[in-house]
Amino acid sequence: MPGITTAAKKLSLCLLIMIIPVQAFIPIESKLHAADKRQIEFAADHPPYLEDFVMSSEKKQITLSLKVANPFDHEIKSLLLNGVSQKISLTIKVKVNRINLYLVKFNREIENTTYIHEIEYDNLKKLFTVSIHPDAKPIETTSYKEAIQIATQFKALTLLNKNQLEQNKSYQVDARTEIRKVRLPFHLEYLFFFLSAWDRKSNNYTIDIPERLITETLKR
Repeated sequence: MPGITTAAKKLSLCLLIMIIPVQAFIPIESKLHAADKRQIEFAADHPPYLEDFVMSSEKKQITLSLKVANPFDHEIKSLLLNGVSQKISLTIKVKVNRINLYLVKFNREIENTTYIHEIEYDNLKKLFTVSIHPDAKPIETTSYKEAIQIATQFKALTLLNKNQLEQNKSYQVDARTEIRKVRLPFHLEYLFFFLSAWDRKSNNYTIDIPERLITETLKR
């Protein structure tokens, strides 16, 4: 019996030694807090994307407003702050859906427009200049956040005019944003060709134009 007791003690001691290192690496409780944010932010960069879509019917037109989110990565932001202007482009394609004799649906493109917003920074004046329309006066601000907010907002873009619409036809919109290639003075981008890796594009977004908007526009 004393032999069994000694053996049992040795076995218990061995189990205790095996368990201690494992417990040392297992936290008692582990939780991930998002701090009431809509999404968790990671260190890795993410591509740009489109959000806040608003489609409306006004003045015998169907218009679209949206926002480009996360336009610049760290490298492009650094270039901008060092005086290299950047462009945010948005390409909008409008298509009408048609059905042929074999009941096969196909799309015919009727509009293809690219809108470009440009943002520049003057190191000496500490001033951002945002150009959103060739015929409009550029907007100036000393705030990077405000400059980005202005440059990424595309408002009331004309999709279709009343004379382009037909009753009982369905229409689609394709939207995609692209941060244009870096442009350096004296065509140095051909020398520093690796900068082309900093081009940024979003996925293609396809949106159906609601039939209600088509009907309202045709009644105007």
